Amino acid sequence: MNELNNNNLQQNERSEPRYSAHVKSRRKVLRMPFKTAAAVFFSMLAVIVALAVSVAVLASKLGKAEAEPVFEPYVPVVNERVYDFYDEDDIILMDDYDYGRIWLQAFTNVPRHGYDYSGLKLEDNNRYTYSENGEQISRTGIDVSYHQGDVDWDKVAADGIDFVIMRVGYRGYESGVLNVDGRFHEYIKGAIDAGLDVGVYFFSQAVNSEEAVEEANFVMEQIRGYRITFPVIFDWEFMDDPNARTHNIEPYTVTECAAAFCDTVADGGYRPMVYSSRRFALLKLNMGKLADFDFWFAEYKDGHNEPSYPYNFQIWQYASDGTVDGIDGEVDMNICFADYGREER
Repeated sequence: MNELNNNNLQQNERSEPRYSAHVKSRRKVLRMPFKTAAAVFFSMLAVIVALAVSVAVLASKLGKAEAEPVFEPYVPVVNERVYDFYDEDDIILMDDYDYGRIWLQAFTNVPRHGYDYSGLKLEDNNRYTYSENGEQISRTGIDVSYHQGDVDWDKVAADGIDFVIMRVGYRGYESGVLNVDGRFHEYIKGAIDAGLDVGVYFFSQAVNSEEAVEEANFVMEQIRGYRITFPVIFDWEFMDDPNARTHNIEPYTVTECAAAFCDTVADGGYRPMVYSSRRFALLKLNMGKLADFDFWFAEYKDGHNEPSYPYNFQIWQYASDGTVDGIDGEVDMNICFADYGREER
């Protein structure tokens, strides 16, 4: 519209004297359309600004909604045990094979275990049992991988074994490739047929949370269709090899991987768990970030010695040299303090 007025003005200026009274009168007429156009322009600008602000607010709300997970967070199993927590000034004393007696600042957001070790007994067969109020509540188990070779699961069950935790697979520590344990499907079918409760673990070498999620999905794909009554477990271990892709990995990264794996497993409908040695858990992992998940820890003992891990746990791997009928050679031994699987029997 302004371009048309300018063209008309140029034509009139060419046909009339520059300083005539008529030109002055026409200039007065031109002032009104300019003011009107300005008013319209600023009104439209105000409307555009208001719309832009509204769109930005709406987009912000939608972005927050999309960022929130669409599934319920994992809720640990509820039991009647009352847990104590450490205070801010508390420290934990422990024996370390490199430094001897050391102390650590205690986590205040990780529950202490509530076990009364006067009920812990090492039986004549070198297997631990645990009782409360005169009643045995513990269960005996083993964990296996293809290294155990041929297994007669009926003999295993007849030898007082209640549960087995078997390796689903592993990630290559150099290649990063996901692999199924060569005996997994054979083992799990045999163990279930023999009436054993079954849990599974994956030997992780994830270097970020995305890989941990990939591992969890890989595990759930392999166990689909099997009756899993014990947890699905994340097992990340340090590889003393400079060529390992996990060499010099940051501690917070391992914790993030464990949490990502467990969250994915929980979302898939299974009970997640983290496995670690006592030293790795206390010095490498941030257990405060993993306190919502069940814990299986390893600490081997000579003779009758109670576990020294100060926080809550459900399974203790106390020996790597156990013997069980139906398995040639040594096997890892475990005691479970939780009631996994019993409610389904």
